[in-house]
Amino acid sequence: MAQSDNILNRLCSLEGTNFEVTDVKVLEDRITWQIEHKKDAFYVCSRCGEKVVGCHSKDWIKLKDIPVGNKKSIWLIKRARILCPCSMTVRKERLDFRSSHHFLSQRFVDYIEQVLCTKMFTVADVARLFEVDYSIVYKIDHDVLLRLFQTLPIPDPIHIAVDEKSFKKGHSYVTLVTDCDLKKVVWASPGNNKESLDLFFRVLGPERCAKIKTVAKDLWSPYASSCKEFIPQALEVPDKFHVVQALNRALDDCRIELTVKSKLNISKRSTIHGLNWILRHKQNNLSKQQLQSIEKLAQINEPLYKAYLLKESFFQFFEYKSWQIEQASSFLVQWIVEAYKVGLQGVKEFADYINRHGDILLNIIKTGRTSAISEGINRKISVIKSMAYGYKNLQYFMLKILQRCGILGVLYRPQTQ
Repeated sequence: MAQSDNILNRLCSLEGTNFEVTDVKVLEDRITWQIEHKKDAFYVCSRCGEKVVGCHSKDWIKLKDIPVGNKKSIWLIKRARILCPCSMTVRKERLDFRSSHHFLSQRFVDYIEQVLCTKMFTVADVARLFEVDYSIVYKIDHDVLLRLFQTLPIPDPIHIAVDEKSFKKGHSYVTLVTDCDLKKVVWASPGNNKESLDLFFRVLGPERCAKIKTVAKDLWSPYASSCKEFIPQALEVPDKFHVVQALNRALDDCRIELTVKSKLNISKRSTIHGLNWILRHKQNNLSKQQLQSIEKLAQINEPLYKAYLLKESFFQFFEYKSWQIEQASSFLVQWIVEAYKVGLQGVKEFADYINRHGDILLNIIKTGRTSAISEGINRKISVIKSMAYGYKNLQYFMLKILQRCGILGVLYRPQTQ
């Protein structure tokens, strides 16, 4: 019988504690473990940790433990209330095997943490799987991610990409820094201003900042100011995605200029308005019917047609190699000249944009680097947001980004170890 008791205590991880299993009931849907104090037991104060011999009273509490197969595991524990000299008031005794925040066993909390850190299940999935309240699983997930973040090492980055991601409506953003070699997010901070990126460089330190060779990002001025202050030696590589986005926006402005502010007749304006999405696509991706619509545009409005051809020709710039810098520079100059000849305001504004940032745009050709990794991670973050139906807690949102798209939680260890 003593050997049987030792096995039961081992199953409940009660070896070396002040408790032992006194009864087990196996029902159809659950297993109930009755756990009481050993003979000649002492009690530990939950405040000061001192051992007390006598107790004031005892009551039963219920804890949920790791399921056994398809059966729930319930612990019925006889907990003591003690009078400790540290406060001269009646206090509940400390139970080391109970979670400090929930009516769950600590090993069950560790098991939930391990399941969450596999990144195979969402919080809602784990709550349904173990039949635990969603808010409890959310709190466990938040706590373990916050604990792991406290000791998260930032690798020495050589090539980084900086981008922003919207947190919720109302221009709420987070700044993300991606290590291009690891293809992982290594930093997330609230906001999209200079201070948001400054914080990363301050944590990194001057010596490690000096090792950074390139930074891929959009031409957002606060980020540029931060990089100029902390990593002046790094080559600034513009984001190809945002350059093309600005080009499409310029063409869209030209379309609006001709449909809203022009003196064209209604039928021509209606036709131009219907080309909204066609003008955004590359010519190689258009269907035969869409190509016919572009050919009609040449007859309806020649300036907009020329603007579309200029947009298509601009993609040739990204095909130049690092040894063709002079050719790429000449291409930009010639493109700006042709853009001014079109006579549409939208194209002129984009030409001014190229003229201001021409030297920086050439870094795309020099380094052969882009922030495509960062943009790919942005899409993954959008999936994370949609799976959770949005996040209300900004800190938790950043931690989930670092977990799902970074290295947070890769080397998870339970808190009890």
